[in-house]
Amino acid sequence: MYSKLFENLKTTIARERLLAVSTFVVMTLTFLVLGLFLGVVVLTQTGIRQLEEQAQVTVFFKDDYPEANILDLQTKAKTDSRVLDVTYVSKEQAFSIFSEINKNEPLLLESISASILPASLEIKTKRLGDLSAIAGEFEKVDGVEEIKYFRDVVEKFKFWSTVTYVVGATLVLAFFVVSYAVIVATLHAVIDSKGVEYEILKLVGASDTYVKKPLIFQGVVFGLISAVVASVVLFLVYTLVAFKFLGFSQVLLFGFIPYKINTLVFSGMLGAVLIASGGVLGYFGSLNALKRYLKY
Repeated sequence: MYSKLFENLKTTIARERLLAVSTFVVMTLTFLVLGLFLGVVVLTQTGIRQLEEQAQVTVFFKDDYPEANILDLQTKAKTDSRVLDVTYVSKEQAFSIFSEINKNEPLLLESISASILPASLEIKTKRLGDLSAIAGEFEKVDGVEEIKYFRDVVEKFKFWSTVTYVVGATLVLAFFVVSYAVIVATLHAVIDSKGVEYEILKLVGASDTYVKKPLIFQGVVFGLISAVVASVVLFLVYTLVAFKFLGFSQVLLFGFIPYKINTLVFSGMLGAVLIASGGVLGYFGSLNALKRYLKY
């Protein structure tokens, strides 16, 4: 049975070579764009999560602000549902950190003492969006001298990740529409070129399923082959370039589920999603073309 279907497919490709190549190219581009979009979503969400884990608000206190008050603020901050962790850095600890950083600058260390360095609280939040709110609340505390956090970096990262999602989703939708239209146009041309043959088959008693099966098979095969080619290309891109360059050994599963998986496993799962999408797109595109152009 399948040998007959493949034989029909080879005949169709030979007759409609240009349309077949166009269909393959457009569908492969569609799955490449889809795979790149899903990969960008995963990488940016993983990056945001790592940024969330590292980003913090650092609250510096005035020299005359009592340590007991700072510790009270630390205890209160730990009970905040938005806060992931709060670390108190005393003047002595700040001097020790400063000395380690500037250990090759003896003259600088001679001019600095622990008394002139401020005590501070380092606050990490569960979400990037909470950093600004936490910083605003601490700005109202009388004993606070200065608050630092990378506001611009956080906001720009979130902005460009949102832009990437919108542009990527738009491109994926556009390419899916184009691929769908190309499948329909390809099968329309096949139906037109073999119209007499189909009529003869019907006259000798061939069922609708017998006539339609090779055409649906053709669309599904085009979708699967295109998706496989795109999956192989994306696997090489992600494993050899993106993941090694960015240094991700694990990524968040599809960007949203808070479960990390190995990058190779993700690449394999992405390939499976693309191949399944290829089969579905080919099947429904073929089915629509048959309903529209095959009048029985």
